[in-house]
Amino acid sequence: MTAPTATPEQRRSALLQDTLLFCGAFTVGAILFTIIGAIAGAVRDTTSGGRGYWEIGLSDGLILSGLIAGELFILWNNGLRQGIRGHSIGKHRVGIRVVDPGTGEPTGAIRGLFRGLIMAVLLDLAVAAIPIGLPTVFRRLTPESLHFGGAAYLALIVLLVPFFIKSRRGLADLLVRSTVVQSTGSDAALASSRRHILEFLDIVGVLGVIAVAANYVLFYWPLFFHAPKLF
Repeated sequence: MTAPTATPEQRRSALLQDTLLFCGAFTVGAILFTIIGAIAGAVRDTTSGGRGYWEIGLSDGLILSGLIAGELFILWNNGLRQGIRGHSIGKHRVGIRVVDPGTGEPTGAIRGLFRGLIMAVLLDLAVAAIPIGLPTVFRRLTPESLHFGGAAYLALIVLLVPFFIKSRRGLADLLVRSTVVQSTGSDAALASSRRHILEFLDIVGVLGVIAVAANYVLFYWPLFFHAPKLF
């Protein structure tokens, strides 16, 4: 018997849960960059106490390290794990899974990794659409002439569509030939004991992203009151 298809509300909830965990991975990457940068700076320049706060806090490397950690997490969570077990952590929390529509079984590691790669690429492109010149993996690894302009805004739209349109199949499902259904059995949803751990990680991750964003706001805050008059 074929399992019922997951509702758009369940898909949105799972995506939100995975986004919170992505924030946690981003925070870990940013923290590691900060620690390594501070230690390296202190060793290189013992007389001045190493690199200054703003030199690290506003470094492109801080954002890039967070993005790399987050995108690697997507490749594992929404890719390899989901392909083998049938669900990401977010989908497991909600009680839905990704399967092959013909067999009803998980899609496997290869198709799972392809699905995770699609999500990581879309996210990396979408970050480039933010109009403040944030560094991304594509921007660092490709020449200026190959940077993606309109593709960044298209990726942003694709990522936001599930939050506003009640669609039962996303772009990744169409490309990987998968479908999202209701989970069944004893392992259908995450155990409550593990949920508490994930809730703590959610909070830490969100606070980390807010802290990084606050750095930029605090640094540029004085300029907000000295903007040139338009008239």
